[in-house]
Amino acid sequence: MQQNFTIIDAYGFLFRAYYVLPNFRTSYGLPIGGMYGFINILIKYLSLYTADYLVVVFDTGCKNFRHTIYPKYKINRPALPDDLIQQFSLVREAVDVLNIAHEEVKNYEADDIIATLSKKYVAKDMHVNVVTSDKDMLQLLGENTTIFDPIKSKYLSEEYVYEKFGVASNQLLDLLALTGDASDNIPGVPGIGVKTAAKLLNKFGSLDNIIVNVNEIEQNKCREALIQYYDQAILSRQLVSLCYDVDLSGDIEKYAVKQPDIKRLMPFLEKYELKALTHKIAKCFQIHIDFSVRDSVIMQRYCSDQFENFIDICKSEGILAIYVDIENGTIRNITVSYNENNLFCIDSDNVENALNIIAPILMLDSVLKVVYDAKHLLKIFHNIKPFDDIMIMSYSIDAGNHDHSLRNIVYYNLNKEYTNLSSQTLLLLHKVLKKKLLTNKLCTIYERFEKPLINILHNMQQIGVLVNAEVLHRLSKNFLQSIKILEQEIYQLAGENFNLASPKQLGNVLFDKMNIGKAKKLRSGIYSTNADVLEEFSINGVEIAEKVLRWRHFTKLKNTYVDVLLREVRGSTGRVHTFFSMISTITGRISSSNPNLQNIPVRSEEGNEIRRAFIAREGHKIISADYSQIELRIMAHIGNVKAFKNAFFHNEDIHLITARQIFNTDQLDKNLRRKAKSINFGIIYGMKSSGLARQLKITKEEAALYINQYFSYYPEIKTYIEEIKNYARTYGYTKTIFGRKCFIRDINSSNYIIRGFAERAAVNAPLQGTAADIIKRAMIHLFDKLKTTTGRILLQVHDELLIEVPDLYVDEVARLTKEVMETVVVLSVPLKLDISIGNNWADMKKLDL
Repeated sequence: MQQNFTIIDAYGFLFRAYYVLPNFRTSYGLPIGGMYGFINILIKYLSLYTADYLVVVFDTGCKNFRHTIYPKYKINRPALPDDLIQQFSLVREAVDVLNIAHEEVKNYEADDIIATLSKKYVAKDMHVNVVTSDKDMLQLLGENTTIFDPIKSKYLSEEYVYEKFGVASNQLLDLLALTGDASDNIPGVPGIGVKTAAKLLNKFGSLDNIIVNVNEIEQNKCREALIQYYDQAILSRQLVSLCYDVDLSGDIEKYAVKQPDIKRLMPFLEKYELKALTHKIAKCFQIHIDFSVRDSVIMQRYCSDQFENFIDICKSEGILAIYVDIENGTIRNITVSYNENNLFCIDSDNVENALNIIAPILMLDSVLKVVYDAKHLLKIFHNIKPFDDIMIMSYSIDAGNHDHSLRNIVYYNLNKEYTNLSSQTLLLLHKVLKKKLLTNKLCTIYERFEKPLINILHNMQQIGVLVNAEVLHRLSKNFLQSIKILEQEIYQLAGENFNLASPKQLGNVLFDKMNIGKAKKLRSGIYSTNADVLEEFSINGVEIAEKVLRWRHFTKLKNTYVDVLLREVRGSTGRVHTFFSMISTITGRISSSNPNLQNIPVRSEEGNEIRRAFIAREGHKIISADYSQIELRIMAHIGNVKAFKNAFFHNEDIHLITARQIFNTDQLDKNLRRKAKSINFGIIYGMKSSGLARQLKITKEEAALYINQYFSYYPEIKTYIEEIKNYARTYGYTKTIFGRKCFIRDINSSNYIIRGFAERAAVNAPLQGTAADIIKRAMIHLFDKLKTTTGRILLQVHDELLIEVPDLYVDEVARLTKEVMETVVVLSVPLKLDISIGNNWADMKKLDL
């Protein structure tokens, strides 16, 4: 029987694993997501496919003989993330303790080692299986060589090669020589892509034959390119050719599959907190590992008498964990526990009876309920108190570090892989998360800012916002008419009809056919037609650019807002019920979706028309309570910005003050104030000269001058920005004034573009996060006080609250709201609230209270 030799491309596994779990770390902060995933994929493969001999092949990471041939080889490759590089040695250690042979050789790539091993053992009548996602390895396909792609989780055949590349595997080398490879900076022949290369190879058979018969090629450009870049094609073939004679010592037995070294494996799993993999490893290698991942659990199935007794025990224990397993809106089962070793399972047939038994305990003050996503459960249980919410506890600790699905929370906090989540899981997490909240001094964030908000947001979701559907229908009709008129005008200017929604077709019309000006091409090869590009042409009088921008404006208003809102209006209530997420941002900001009511446009006349559709019910008014310049006030407080403080204390216009300093004039108008406003908000969020230049439509040099003048007049802001970036680089997060941690991924990235985004996020987070904390406290204080007036909070739009109030209580609620929101926290500068009232969200009258 033919023996099987399996060769695994290590970094193919590792890179895939790392990008699935980029932030997976041990409790002591060591990044292990790549290693964890690598072992998982390796074990999964070995459990499914038999191997008599096995080797894992690594790259050394050093330059190799190809760099000698062509110094620019792989020069464009971006630097790898630091926390991925740290895991290279960990993966080698993992392979060692699993007792799997591995190879790496200086001056050669993993591809060359794989090719050498494949050739050597195919010649010895073995079946070689290469496990890799690297397309270059498809050259090895043959009668006794198979390629298994771990990403696609399937074997790749000759049919696959032909379908994807249009050639046989033995022609792939020449195809890659012709097309080149941008990721490895292999030049190839300019202008020849996969389709053209495949046609040439199918006609002439090989690269050498193509060159010999080059004059027979009919297409002029293709023929001339091959003649001009012949040397480049030959060089490219050298670079993509695999080396089949790497010097590898030892015989076949060094690659024989062996059992892991238990004495080394157990400490390894404990050291890197990988006990979750114990069962998989033991099963794969058919060994016994002498520690268990999970404690034994006593599980009971539903029986009403036993369940009532179980609930009585929960009352005496003072705790009840409830996990509701929901699929497609239907409850599959419910599990409840009072400690980590007891579990009561209620299947779908008994849910209704069980809920009747549970109901009284849900409001019992002496029993703490531990749940996941309390806001969602309130739709089922209607009322729960007191409770702890595992999802919100996790978010309070780790905002920005990972998403907060229950499985992810388990990964990051228990380092276990639970197939079946249950109430027992919640209790295990509760113990860990309570300790982390205390250790990280985040109890206040969870207890005072997050948990009290859950009921309020649930209430807001249930109430919804009343919408005048007639207004929306009229707007949809008007916007469609505007879209059609603009389309015809654009087609007339272009001299042809085309798909305006296609950036490719639009770019071809504007730059190839109409030649409206200098064009910028994207990596995909199509012209850039984004808003910045079109606005520049519009400013310079290019009529078609202005009309395309208008067409996009109306199309977005209709498709993104008006039509979506019409679909979301609930027929029974005439209201739109949005979903508020508490866990979607790193700063603590609440977000809205399905539909997004925080993004209703306000800056254009047409956008404001959409707000007119949001109305108060009969006998009521809408109150808008909007914090004025709250983030600038927070900057004044955090950065101790003296000029800001002075302006806010004396109720002066900070944008006019900035305009006076930047533009060095007392002749100020709305336009200069608008520019100063952009400068104020742009710079405190870390905007660079290029961004400010785009926003103000000025040169980069002018923007740089404005920034220098700004920092000259407000030196404390420059100091704050530098200090907060340094803090983030050191600790990996920034904090709000209340202690919320906003984790900043990639703050130390070696990629300057990614690092730049992270630095701006670091500067922004304490300001936006503190503003989010303030309005959350305001909502919590206001919610209870409004009950006596039957006033209801409808929406939170970042720094603004919308409140629906009976006409009788408008003045009282307006004054109450102003008092609560301006005094909810005490900063070193006063908070200021703008109050407006109206019958709808657009036509509002500002109150001077």
